[in-house]
Amino acid sequence: MFNTIGIVGLGLIGGSLGLAIKHKKLSKIIIGYDNNQENLDDALNLELIDIGANSYKSFSICDFVIVSVPPSQTAHVVIQLFEVLKENTIVIDVASIKKPIIDSIKNYIPKTIAYVPTHPIAGTENFGPKSAFRQLFDDKYFIITPINNISFAEKKVEEFAKTINMKVKYMDADKHDKVFAYVSHLPHAIAYSLVNLIRQKKEDDEAYGFIGGGFKDFTRIAKSNEKMWCDIFLLNQSNMINAIDEYIQNLLILKDAIKNNEERELIQILKNIRLFKENLDV
Repeated sequence: MFNTIGIVGLGLIGGSLGLAIKHKKLSKIIIGYDNNQENLDDALNLELIDIGANSYKSFSICDFVIVSVPPSQTAHVVIQLFEVLKENTIVIDVASIKKPIIDSIKNYIPKTIAYVPTHPIAGTENFGPKSAFRQLFDDKYFIITPINNISFAEKKVEEFAKTINMKVKYMDADKHDKVFAYVSHLPHAIAYSLVNLIRQKKEDDEAYGFIGGGFKDFTRIAKSNEKMWCDIFLLNQSNMINAIDEYIQNLLILKDAIKNNEERELIQILKNIRLFKENLDV
């Protein structure tokens, strides 16, 4: 599919993409860069990439470049890459927040280079190149948020995503950020907050020993990388504030029903939620 693919950022997503690209033989060479030398060394030792770069100039031979860095750094990295890439190179970013990044980049896109904003809906609570695994993207969604009309570049990116076993959806960037504020970003905020609540109960250390599967399952994502999630929360600030406010209102409904001993109403609330969740899981 490509002669040379470049990956900037060799953590879980970037590293797993390297493995998936190699498995599907989508590139003759994969060049990787990470500003953390230990990550770069690990990526080479784990054979996530073929060549380690010490600057963006090494990407000048690439046909396709993937930017997988913390969201607050994404626009800056993409704009720097524009200065060194050859004509007809396709650049994608994989950040899970789209509109602010697109707004920061769109006025800098050269006519000779294609930039396609994307978001692979895949991940775990682990991070770093040692967490990478090839099957991470299997049967997961790959969102493309085109800046303009769908063109050859978007179709090429769609083909790439499908080849690594992902299901492609196109979405408006604004809509993307609103939707994922509720289904991804808010759940992470809740998990962090719940773990923090338990952390604050210092006087009851014995309770930690009784934490069961429900708490562990619900809060697994609170082990995610704090820099990445700080970036996501702040870049998606308006949508996050709205989602948190609505969640608080839903908690208050439960609180009032519990406080007022409204058994019938509480059962109905919980039943409606259970039935909706069962439909989600179908």
